[in-house]
Amino acid sequence: MNLKELNDEDIESIYNKHMIKDFPSEELKPLDVIQKLNKRKNYICLGLYNNKELMAYALLATSKSYLLIDYYAVCKEHREEGIGSEFLNMLKDYFINYDGIIVEVERVECGPDESEKLIRKRRIEFYKRNGMRMTDIYCKLFDIDYCIMCLCNVDLEDLAIYSGLKDIYQEIIPGSLYSKYVELSCI
Repeated sequence: MNLKELNDEDIESIYNKHMIKDFPSEELKPLDVIQKLNKRKNYICLGLYNNKELMAYALLATSKSYLLIDYYAVCKEHREEGIGSEFLNMLKDYFINYDGIIVEVERVECGPDESEKLIRKRRIEFYKRNGMRMTDIYCKLFDIDYCIMCLCNVDLEDLAIYSGLKDIYQEIIPGSLYSKYVELSCI
């Protein structure tokens, strides 16, 4: 399997074939916003391919030292094959020059029901199994409560991760939306 940086045509195809099915509509940025971020170099879009078949994809927001996984999914027909773990490890190696890869995970205790809480627990366990650590950083982003996890390439304090995440949010979220919909705290 190999990683490929996605061009506008690839992004549009993945968006229309996969992302609109893999993510709730309220969590999905419009395609033109993703493409603008990609053109501005605030975004890196990667696909994991086996020959020419897309297996998984990741769209990551960038700063000088950190990446934030904005969208990460294994294609439906390849789930439960270990590809998610393999892909995450490949991303860590691919981005070895960054201090860390950050991910927002929905807070378990804020789940609306037991079924959703179980899904959130499983997602956190997946990331832990793959080397991510839970930080003491919390975020309320567009009215959704998140915990922050990081896959670190160097030994990092939570305050450094907090600062890197804040930089990313300020780059990708317009000022008026940032002040209204982003609450970030480090305990």
